[in-house]
Amino acid sequence: MRKWLLLGVLLLAAPVAAQNEINWSAYPSATSYLATELNALADAGKVLGAAIDNTTASDMYVDVEIFVNTQGSARSAGAYIAIYFLPSVDGTNYTYGDASTVPPANTLVCTMPLDAAVTARYQSCRGLLQPASKWKLLVTNATGQAFAATGTTVKYSTYSAEVN
Repeated sequence: MRKWLLLGVLLLAAPVAAQNEINWSAYPSATSYLATELNALADAGKVLGAAIDNTTASDMYVDVEIFVNTQGSARSAGAYIAIYFLPSVDGTNYTYGDASTVPPANTLVCTMPLDAAVTARYQSCRGLLQPASKWKLLVTNATGQAFAATGTTVKYSTYSAEVN
């Protein structure tokens, strides 16, 4: 009887291979999205990028990174960069917003705060839920200063969770 009891205890204590674990998919290289479009972008200026097609890959998440090159004057206190996702339900027509039109508040997905300095900075928003459709990214400069004449960039990486 003791042998069976000991065997039962050992079986319960034995490690079991994990099933149905949720893990991140392999993290891809960043995709360059905006570059020269951001050159000397004025304070309160907006740039709308090209369509990102997520209808085939159907990745769930996106990380967005901006590199703000050294600015000519110090950014204002409370400086930030706003990121909007403008989706297209039908693959052709996008939620409104562009260089001259403020997009609706429900499309704001991230604000990236920056310090009141001229120093170049990287800033990112991670784990943003992206539309399972075509969509565009709109960037608004709210730093109190124009971006540098060159070198400011936006990149993104898409990924999902996987069940193993």
